[in-house]
Amino acid sequence: MPVSLDGFGWCTWDAFYSTVSARGLAEGLAALEAGGVSPQLLIIDDGWQMTDVDPPMRKTPAAELADKLHVEGEPRRLLEATQDEFFYESQEVMADAAAHMPQAAGTTLGTVMPTLANLGPQHNAPLHSHSGSVASLDTLDLTNNNTIASQSQDNTGNGPTASGKRQPQDRPAASMAAAAATARTQRAAGSGGAAGAVESSGVGVSIAEAVRARQAAGAATTADEPAAALAATAPAPLAMSVATAESDQAAKNAATAFWLVRASQKVAGWFMGIATAGFLIFYQWVVEPAPPNSLAVRAFAAAAKGLLKPAMLSFYATASDFTRRLTSVRANGKFSHPDAGPDTDWAGVPEALGTVVAHIKRKFGVRYIYCWHGLPGYWAGVMPTDHGELGGGAGIPGLESHIRFASPTQGVLEVEPSMAWNPAVLAGIGVVADPNRLYNAMHRYLHDSGVDGVKVDCQAGVGLIGSAMGGGAALSAMYQGALEASVAHHFAGNHVINCMCHSTENLYRMTATAVARASDDFYPRDPASSHPHIAACAYNSLFLGALLQPDWDMFHSKHPAAKLHAAARAVSGGPVYVSDKPGEHDFALLHSLVLPDGSVLRAGLPGRPTRDCLFVDVLRDGQSLLKVWNTNPVTGVVGVFHLQGSSWDRVRRKFHVHDKAPRRLSTEVRPYDVDAFRPPSNGSAAAEAAVAVSEQFAVYSRASGVLSLLHGNESIKVSLPSAEADVLTVSRVTRFGGNAFAPLGLTNMVNGGGAVRALAHTFGAPALASSVSGGASNGNGGRHGGAVATRECVFTMTVRGYGELVSYCGREPDLVLLNGARLQPEVSYTYSPGIVAAGSGAAAEGGRLRVDLPRVSDLENEVQVVFRSFE
Repeated sequence: MPVSLDGFGWCTWDAFYSTVSARGLAEGLAALEAGGVSPQLLIIDDGWQMTDVDPPMRKTPAAELADKLHVEGEPRRLLEATQDEFFYESQEVMADAAAHMPQAAGTTLGTVMPTLANLGPQHNAPLHSHSGSVASLDTLDLTNNNTIASQSQDNTGNGPTASGKRQPQDRPAASMAAAAATARTQRAAGSGGAAGAVESSGVGVSIAEAVRARQAAGAATTADEPAAALAATAPAPLAMSVATAESDQAAKNAATAFWLVRASQKVAGWFMGIATAGFLIFYQWVVEPAPPNSLAVRAFAAAAKGLLKPAMLSFYATASDFTRRLTSVRANGKFSHPDAGPDTDWAGVPEALGTVVAHIKRKFGVRYIYCWHGLPGYWAGVMPTDHGELGGGAGIPGLESHIRFASPTQGVLEVEPSMAWNPAVLAGIGVVADPNRLYNAMHRYLHDSGVDGVKVDCQAGVGLIGSAMGGGAALSAMYQGALEASVAHHFAGNHVINCMCHSTENLYRMTATAVARASDDFYPRDPASSHPHIAACAYNSLFLGALLQPDWDMFHSKHPAAKLHAAARAVSGGPVYVSDKPGEHDFALLHSLVLPDGSVLRAGLPGRPTRDCLFVDVLRDGQSLLKVWNTNPVTGVVGVFHLQGSSWDRVRRKFHVHDKAPRRLSTEVRPYDVDAFRPPSNGSAAAEAAVAVSEQFAVYSRASGVLSLLHGNESIKVSLPSAEADVLTVSRVTRFGGNAFAPLGLTNMVNGGGAVRALAHTFGAPALASSVSGGASNGNGGRHGGAVATRECVFTMTVRGYGELVSYCGREPDLVLLNGARLQPEVSYTYSPGIVAAGSGAAAEGGRLRVDLPRVSDLENEVQVVFRSFE
């Protein structure tokens, strides 16, 4: 297991995604540090790599028009500058349409509409600031919060770049109308929108650049503003000529032509926006809900591969990352120095990822840094070398890459028909001939930059491509083998997270790596997705847990379902990490998961459903709660979740709320729900029942605070309202020398039982000079002048963390010591008798011991509970 699993993590995915930068890393870590949370693991998600679209997709319509008209020089610059207006207008129309369309969250169109709404110019990203991390290569899962960078060109000046965002649902629907309004406001205020966020590429002069130049020169706003702006930004000879009297009329004519072109672009953009919105409405109401192999699906698939293919490829290239390909294994310029941000003009500036990583580790104490990459290199693989590009694929000498087109199987198309027109099918994937060369170059660069590991996404997509190359399993085996060999060589400690890898041709090849995602993504803005996400993680872990440690994905600490997700991560046994935006944190919740040094109380096994939950529908039957069991070093844990009300609808192919007000439900929790506590079966029901009766367990409910004493198969009732959870600690009662004891852990932590790292007991005469009783000895093992001999039973706990420690005691202890020092009753510890409820509902012997543990430097406390007996 990678040791990073035991540390709290922060992932930049939803916090920044494509706009992730060195400055953003510092902002996010500083915000967490200010609240007393120090991540040990940082995952730099999609957005750090150098990528681009294929050459035909790099030119804007204005550039193509300039080519056809053979327009060069300053006229070409002016023509290309009007492209802003085209994009602004089309984006506003689409955003306005999106604001009035029903949001089918989880569907392929429901994922597109938030994307369209966030095409506003305020989200513009710099060159190569791309990203796109989706659960699968599902078509139209177009995800971004960034506008088309119409003025941001590639390194050769051939065309624009685009930025994308991972999960379409991950863009707030409420911002749809706001995107259009913001665009209008920015333009009215002269902010320049997209061009205002990106410096001039040198290829075109944007309207915003002209306005900024005019304002800097102090020129007044006049009716001839375009001419003045153009003069301010034109080369010196042109500016001088404009200043002369004889060129005034020419300048006015140029300004008129400029505004005519701009107006035409605005009209064209309006029509484009209307057409796109209409197309998406048609897709939502006709194609999206159509059954597999229906006429609508077959007709759309044929059109997507024929008449609509150019338009769809253009749409993918400008609104998503799924057709982008890796052009270099090195980081982009947003990591050129520790303060580089998404708005930094970094064209031509060399990256300095190593400097950024060293700065982050030194300033914030982060122990492990992972970087995201796709199994094929990037979503659409590696830029092809078919045309003899210098340096080989991704800048690696000798690396060959060729476009291969996916061919989904009938089984895949039956589950998700839209796979027939997804980007891998229409644009293809740049498949490298030797993945060993790709991974070794990329991982060597990351290792030399101080990066400790990788998160490897879109793994099942390789099998999809392989199906068109003679066998998906063979290609997956080649890639997976190369990946694990490179990880073993470059990242000591097996620091890798496998992601979106649920095809068995991936899973069965993971012979060395230890961690894999257990489900689809966490969708923070899809209310219907949280319950199915947790259920899927639990049930998938029943299978995955035999092969790997399941990772239940990141979540948001400030979220309507945050407590539900936090409880799920606490019992999952997997990593605990969030993707909070800087300043968007619930620190009370985080402190219940994370210790001050950034470590977590991770459970020891993959969290799996209890036996009585295996064949019930915890999402749809209206009566069952999900129970997930796990173990800690000393205790067991059972998480109980009310997940009824929403589910994945296979007909609608989306998350769906089918019950808006699920009723309160109850279930029974018993100690033997922790399967590790269940005695091995010997075939005799009577013998097993006898063992169950002979064992006793203390069970503590974090939600209710109730402490119960139960036999193995006795139960207590847990009742929960909808969308709530409870975490119960189960501890075997140790009986020795007539005394009973069971540690239950820290009440301030979700998995409080995980704080008890060790338990030991001794029984005998007190030691001579160092009796744990703290009293004097007569040297003969006796007390009270030697008249009565005493014996002491000592239970010693090692506890990690601080706060209120709860334990079950058969009777009041005679002494309690903390790190060797005697505690005072009713001051630093209390004992409450007669409050323990037995499974039958009757009172039971014993009571509850509470000890206040202080926060010490190493967070390790030793607690000794002493019971005396007299002979």
